[in-house]
Amino acid sequence: MEEQLNELIDFLASPRSDVRQMAAGYVVGFSQPGTESFDLLRSKAEKIVRPLLVVCHETPLAANSAATTLVNLTSDASVCRLFADEDTLAMIVGLITLPNSIIADPACMLLSNLTKIDPVCRILASLSIGEIPGICNSPMAMDQLTDVFVKGMDKKYNRHAKFSFLASVFADMTNYSFGRRYFLERTTYDGKLPITKIMVFSEYPDLIRRGGVDSTMKNVCFEKDKHRDILDPEETNMLPYILLPLCGPEEYDIDEMEAMPEEVQLLGEEKRRERDPKLRACLLEALNLLCTTYFGRQTLRQKMVYPILREMHK
Repeated sequence: MEEQLNELIDFLASPRSDVRQMAAGYVVGFSQPGTESFDLLRSKAEKIVRPLLVVCHETPLAANSAATTLVNLTSDASVCRLFADEDTLAMIVGLITLPNSIIADPACMLLSNLTKIDPVCRILASLSIGEIPGICNSPMAMDQLTDVFVKGMDKKYNRHAKFSFLASVFADMTNYSFGRRYFLERTTYDGKLPITKIMVFSEYPDLIRRGGVDSTMKNVCFEKDKHRDILDPEETNMLPYILLPLCGPEEYDIDEMEAMPEEVQLLGEEKRRERDPKLRACLLEALNLLCTTYFGRQTLRQKMVYPILREMHK
């Protein structure tokens, strides 16, 4: 097996594109995590990462095979470190944001694996690439990823991609203060708060998208000095988007309901609570974090958050 793999690795670096593409189609068969062949391929990761990234820009079939191999390999954190440089990350972001990219979604999955490690998150936070007409007027990678996540939902930007796995990237980035500050501070190119662009997906049908968004909302609540902005209806106004997934079709006393955020009033009999228990727990953690400041506790009390939790507990 090792001899065969060594030959394929040599072919991946061939100057002939047809040879590279054929080799990529075979190498993907070695990349299934948990197999002996995966361990062997992982041990040779330094030799194949760059050639596979090159193949990602070639024919659709070969590009898909190469991207799948990279996604599988980066399930191991030791391989992720091979991507921790500006040129490589810029190439991956380009594969995501390129209009009609066949492998935009696999590239999103690849990036969501890579952001599990600290060096990649730090580089991505300050990575500058170049503006993308039609999507984003900012050269910053995070701005571009946020905008393509919003504008590209339901294949509106790229008929081959939904970009849902970018939500996992945002959740990973907000494990760090610099990532949380990014989402809670206005951008220079459009003056908007990035968190307000993505929090509207907290009830989106796609589990991957809404799950990453819920985790991102929870994580930004670790920034205690931003609790006023987070809860300000005229600024971030994130509370309704934390509460909506926790709400069901229940009716409340008029005094309770009128004190609640307008977005969670009179939801109707068809309203359904978040089905996933892990996501419900995530949103509850966000509320707990908001309770770590006096202002947060007072606001949640005034906005009648308790009755919502009371009904959910029933």
